Amino acid sequence: MMNSELRILFIVDAIQGRNGVGTYFQDLTSHLGKRVARVELVAPNLQSCHPCQGMALPMPGDATQQVFLPRMRQLTLLAMEMKPQVIVVPGPGLFALAGFWLAGKLGIPVCMTHQTDYSQLVNLYWKGTGGRIAQALLHWTNLFMFRGSTTIATVSRPLAQQLRQRGITNPHLVGTPLAPQFINAPIIEPKGSVTRILFVGRLAAEKNLPDFLQLAAQRPDLEFSIVGDGPLRHSVQEQAQRTHNLQFLGWCSRECVQQQLDLHDLLILPSSVEAFGTVALEAMARKRLVLTTPACGINDWKPLAKGLLTMNPGESLLQAVQRIESLGAAQRHYICQQAYHGARSLNQEAIEQWLSVLQITANKAHLLPRRIPSATFALLRRLAAYQT
Repeated sequence: MMNSELRILFIVDAIQGRNGVGTYFQDLTSHLGKRVARVELVAPNLQSCHPCQGMALPMPGDATQQVFLPRMRQLTLLAMEMKPQVIVVPGPGLFALAGFWLAGKLGIPVCMTHQTDYSQLVNLYWKGTGGRIAQALLHWTNLFMFRGSTTIATVSRPLAQQLRQRGITNPHLVGTPLAPQFINAPIIEPKGSVTRILFVGRLAAEKNLPDFLQLAAQRPDLEFSIVGDGPLRHSVQEQAQRTHNLQFLGWCSRECVQQQLDLHDLLILPSSVEAFGTVALEAMARKRLVLTTPACGINDWKPLAKGLLTMNPGESLLQAVQRIESLGAAQRHYICQQAYHGARSLNQEAIEQWLSVLQITANKAHLLPRRIPSATFALLRRLAAYQT
């Protein structure tokens, strides 16, 4: 599917390249840029500040991350110059709320995404009265945005079920795209044995890092690496200094992640909360073995089932790794091949699904009231350009 007339504006709070949501939209827009008339991603960037990126505030509960304020004048100017047919926002967040408000003012259909189980994250980070207040604020903000959106998309069946429980009768299920470097870089064929094991992700409570660190201590005969940053960085660094077979690499670029996947035999995603698990798909695209917990949303995609290894109920990471080691080399090779083909297939499917959702959203524009007439719209655009 190709729509040479479609113009899409993504307004995202997640920092580009720093977590799953940030990389998701970075990768998606890189693919859509070849399929639509115009696509723009407004999201904070630590390497090169986006023009719509304002001052930064520390993120509550995680001093290693920042929350950025949107520059509304620049964002309004961009929307007026671009005249998008759809604005996409993941919520709730300051950028997403700004995009949601702007879309309402300009009469532009909103596609909202539901990609994180915020309720579970709040339970991990905020307890007592503060947690209850945060839960209530998130619930009502999400509900307000859901009801004001033209379409809602999500990345896993459990999250789609959450939406139905909240009264969203027809959420759109969309896949996860891959960045070009995970598809285009030449494949280094897997060795067939398991000697090097990798974790990539936020160093945070929901990732169950203590289990991964325990595995490293239990298997001194294997090499382990951790890529990422987050509130648990200090404890990871301490164990890496004490453990001869554990290497801590800190935060890495996407290119570096791809290289590390190629250097390892097995990626482990031990998360207790994981809406999808983009890095698992990236590892599969590089023909690597991937072990996930049942909590990871990637398990719900049937095209990937033959290329994924999932922990059994009550199984420890040590037992799961031993189970993988007990497989024959031919069986591990088969799993890697299935992972490779499944990941690439899902990437193409995800792009087509998104194009369909965006077209459906754009087609409903006539149902929305345009709060600013076309002549006023043009005048405001000229005024915004003059003021900047």
